[in-house]
Amino acid sequence: MGAMILAMRFVRGFVVVAAGAMVTLVVTAQPAAAHNIPGIQPSNFETTVRGTTPRVSGLTVRPIDLGNNLELRNDTGAEVVVLGYQGEPYLRVGPRGVFENRRSPATYLNRTRAGTTPVPSDADPAAAPDWTRIGSGPVVRWHDHRAHWMGTADPPEVTRAPNERHVIDRWSLQLRSGSQDITVTGDLLWVPGPSPWGWVLGALLVALFVVGLSRTRVWRWALAAALGVVVVSETAHVVGNWTATTASLATKIGASVYSMGGIALALVAFVWLLIRPPSDAIPAVLFAGLVVAVAGGLADLTTLTHSQLPTDVPATVARLEVALALGLGVGLAASAAFRLRPSAPSVGRPRARIHEPTPVS
Repeated sequence: MGAMILAMRFVRGFVVVAAGAMVTLVVTAQPAAAHNIPGIQPSNFETTVRGTTPRVSGLTVRPIDLGNNLELRNDTGAEVVVLGYQGEPYLRVGPRGVFENRRSPATYLNRTRAGTTPVPSDADPAAAPDWTRIGSGPVVRWHDHRAHWMGTADPPEVTRAPNERHVIDRWSLQLRSGSQDITVTGDLLWVPGPSPWGWVLGALLVALFVVGLSRTRVWRWALAAALGVVVVSETAHVVGNWTATTASLATKIGASVYSMGGIALALVAFVWLLIRPPSDAIPAVLFAGLVVAVAGGLADLTTLTHSQLPTDVPATVARLEVALALGLGVGLAASAAFRLRPSAPSVGRPRARIHEPTPVS
């Protein structure tokens, strides 16, 4: 009984803290400079490619990973060289594979988003290239500081009008194919994020709806349905994030491990509700709800406040997934906590005392 009371108090405290954290993050979440955001995170900076001049058939350049990287595909059959920041040969991609020039300062500057990697003394843009094969081609991906915001604070125009769309920079980079010079041009845009309050209100209503159903006779099926929606929604959320980036397998697993754990717990709780006495599954429902609310909801609240999202699903669908994780997670945890409450001892009527007749001596 003591454990049940502690669990109920914990969940109530969690719901209060989650609501406070949600409101605080939404209210205080100002558009941070993308330069300060580690990894591939939601952002309001959008990198676009306007085109190449002259246009070359079989040669395409596009931004990937929310502008963190550029991707060049060379299907021309000839070698194409990407020039570095001082006009030196930096990357080479063609039929023989992808090569990197160890003498190019860009080779080292592009290893981090901040461009703070020390450049060795023998990296001389005027020296003859020292090519090292790094891939088979015909695609090369690299981080390029020309295509993203390098400041440590938001641009002045964004500071003045954060809710308006801005062209922050018109960037360009040079390619060379044989004796032909090719220019790639693009824009760095500021696209303000949406208001999150509709999604926050929706998550709250979902949580209250689940708790309300859990107090009725159909509570078992209501919780099972909520868990089923969680499994489908969170799976779509993980898959959308997984396929939207070119990060390594280890990075993807590390970024998704908690969400995948929430999916597994929700699936276990769902099965238990169906094949075992419902009361036995309540602790699993409680734990699954807490993990989903944190891993799929609170951890991804910035999805509700930014315009550029690292996912392959439409932005509206991605925000719906986060709102469902938060609302269903909190609703499931609170519903399970109520079900853990020990029932009050029944107070029956006192039994009438039967007086036996006194034996006659």
